[in-house]
Amino acid sequence: MNIAGNQLRETRLELGLSQARLAELTGISQHLLSAYELEKSTLAPDLIQKLASTLQDKEQIRNITGRKKRYRNHEYKFTPKQSGRSSRASRTNGNESFINALSIIEKKHANPKGEALNAISLFSGCGGFSLGFSAAGFNVRGFLELDPGLRKIYRLNFPNSFEMGGDITQIQDAKIKNYKSLIGDIDVIIGGPPCQGFSLSGKRDVNDPRNTLFKHYLRFVDAFRPKIAIMENVRLLSSMKNSEGNLVKCDIESDFHNHGYNVQSFEINAKDYGVPQHRERIIFVAVRNDLSIKSSIPDPKFGYVEDLLSNKIPYRTFGDACSDLEFLESGEKGSDVFHAAVRHPSHVIEWLWDVPEGKSAHDNEDPKLRPPSGYNTTYKRQIWDEPASTVQTTFGMISGCRNVHPIATRSLTIREAARIQSFPDSFKLVGRLGIIRTGIGNAVPPLLAYELGEHFKEFLNFVEVPSL
Repeated sequence: MNIAGNQLRETRLELGLSQARLAELTGISQHLLSAYELEKSTLAPDLIQKLASTLQDKEQIRNITGRKKRYRNHEYKFTPKQSGRSSRASRTNGNESFINALSIIEKKHANPKGEALNAISLFSGCGGFSLGFSAAGFNVRGFLELDPGLRKIYRLNFPNSFEMGGDITQIQDAKIKNYKSLIGDIDVIIGGPPCQGFSLSGKRDVNDPRNTLFKHYLRFVDAFRPKIAIMENVRLLSSMKNSEGNLVKCDIESDFHNHGYNVQSFEINAKDYGVPQHRERIIFVAVRNDLSIKSSIPDPKFGYVEDLLSNKIPYRTFGDACSDLEFLESGEKGSDVFHAAVRHPSHVIEWLWDVPEGKSAHDNEDPKLRPPSGYNTTYKRQIWDEPASTVQTTFGMISGCRNVHPIATRSLTIREAARIQSFPDSFKLVGRLGIIRTGIGNAVPPLLAYELGEHFKEFLNFVEVPSL
């Protein structure tokens, strides 16, 4: 029996076989199978014969595809006539609204209207903070990012933004003044200097250069004198201490005051602003002290709606972000190049196969199906109908913290993580997958940034600037 590439795909899908499982059955790499199905390459006659004989062995295929898989609150059984790829969780009621929200960001960023306010971005990453502010009507005229791979992603999405170098610690004050001359007056500085050099206990390496990054942020504030400086960081910063045992948060507020800014910090959760993710952060809002506005943030729009009197919109969920994407199991690839699942070891898949949503493989009754070590937050499924867990840079690792898809037995794809972070699909990604994951995991969610940008734009359009 001879089988052409397009026939192979049709037969495989009819039998409910993924490329990954067909590769496992035949010993032919998935890369070769994919190329053959797309008719980009040929296979040796003996391999074609092996494929044909495997596809004729219905009993063997039934043993592979007849396994039960949990779909939300019911059991779904793959049969030989149903494709595991096309049998996915149904599209949620909130999915269309979420996709429309991302489309608004995309269109407003691509087609700015009216006279824009001006901003610069420090510690820019791949550009999540900038994307939201751009959509809100800010012209992000300059950016600064240390990592070359992330700078490349940023430039692709913000080609008109001036690149102010890489390592902020190596930029002299004279150079910053030169940037000010080139860029001109700005209304806002946005950014989030890393603070990993500090700790909850107050212990730190006094030589850790990350301890001084906020000071370099202030050098740009001094040179540009924006009306507002907005700084984002992890919520734990509010509990971090310096080597003297003082709260880092208080040091930051004091430094802003000493540089002529009234500052206030706010602890927020991105899910309150339409991001389908539980992501706690601290936001510092510093307002130049000659202006007649107070530090503030927008009121949350989303929440739990059990209260009949609540005027909140229901929280967006994992399903709202991802239910229109192709259903993939471990090792499978979707039509979107960034919607491709990492292949996981068979023993890990066995640990997780029957684990329900919100539970970990560590909770399995059978000790043989438990990981040998780790915390209960590892090898843990997310929940389809709730906001996703915090996206981190390690979201591709199934052993990471809450990195398992609610339904499929695998870690999150890049597209899923980008959606959960509220990046539109049109946002350009390039480079090594590790760099892309780092950019997505560390980003300020664009939807959150958009809400912040809209809020501050409203204030800045009416602010009275004292005459000199």
